[in-house]
Amino acid sequence: MPRAVMKAVRVTLMAHPLTVGQREGAFPLADEPLDGGRPSLARPPSTRVLRGPETRCDLLPDAETAPDLRDLDMGTWRGKRLAEIDPVGLARWVGDLDAAPHGGESVTALIDRVRGWLGGLHDGPVLGLTHPAVVRAAVSVATGADYQRVDVPPLGRALLTGVGGRWNLRLQ
Repeated sequence: MPRAVMKAVRVTLMAHPLTVGQREGAFPLADEPLDGGRPSLARPPSTRVLRGPETRCDLLPDAETAPDLRDLDMGTWRGKRLAEIDPVGLARWVGDLDAAPHGGESVTALIDRVRGWLGGLHDGPVLGLTHPAVVRAAVSVATGADYQRVDVPPLGRALLTGVGGRWNLRLQ
């Protein structure tokens, strides 16, 4: 019986540009505006382009919306600055990936969502226009890195190549 041929998947994840909320130190709103203009991006040839559903991820025309590339749901903390958040709840959230004191999504749930999305990719290349939290989660899934130790700036990119659920990371 012939063996199944596994194809390599190539995924580039790019965080959206700086937003007004990021600049002001606030948790993002769903349709938060960018802080400045949209970057000039070229659509890579022969690449499937996916994006998070939020407006700030709409960076290339005709990109497909991918619900799993949505931002971490910050629940009641959306739009609030760190100084406005209950320090006990904030400390709990920072110290426990399973915690969601804001009533939204836990970091563990985000990582699981991104793991499932990556596991569902069977061909490439793919460009995902998304959020820093989603890029962080993908790097964590791919490398086993601690999510809390990964920092992704606006427009930061991570290139993942994988076969059969084993991933390699190239920072760009």
